[in-house]
Amino acid sequence: MFKPKSPKTADVWSKDASSAGASAAVTPSALTYVGAGSELRGDLRAAGNLRIDGAIFGTVQVDGDLEVSSTGVIEGEQVSAVNVLVHGRIKAKVHAAEQLRIHGQGRVEGDVTAQSLDIEAGAHFIGYSRTGVEPQAEVLQLDHAENPGAEDEARAEPED
Repeated sequence: MFKPKSPKTADVWSKDASSAGASAAVTPSALTYVGAGSELRGDLRAAGNLRIDGAIFGTVQVDGDLEVSSTGVIEGEQVSAVNVLVHGRIKAKVHAAEQLRIHGQGRVEGDVTAQSLDIEAGAHFIGYSRTGVEPQAEVLQLDHAENPGAEDEARAEPED
């Protein structure tokens, strides 16, 4: 009696299709992959997780976790991610919001900040490291509004 409707195919070049794709949210579990033999020159920002088997020459910013495989290389100014797992080589400043782990043959050259740093036997680390929660600096604020004339009186020189 009723015919099932066939699914509509979207024209990827139409305005409606492009606006629908742009509004789709990227899930935190999304994976960006740079394959072995691939080389990227420039800055990279990944919304989810990132695995590198190739080489990246530039700044890398990852909203999720970063894994550099044994064939992976990053050389740049800065690398930042939630967790960083290194089997290959990173030559940059590294900021891990949670954990930086350098495995067996992994190599990190550069200053590191992370909540925790784990360097396995055989791994190489050259640089300065800062781990744990960074204490908040206490800032003293002087409130002169309570007694505005007191400061002027304290500065006044006694008259002869």
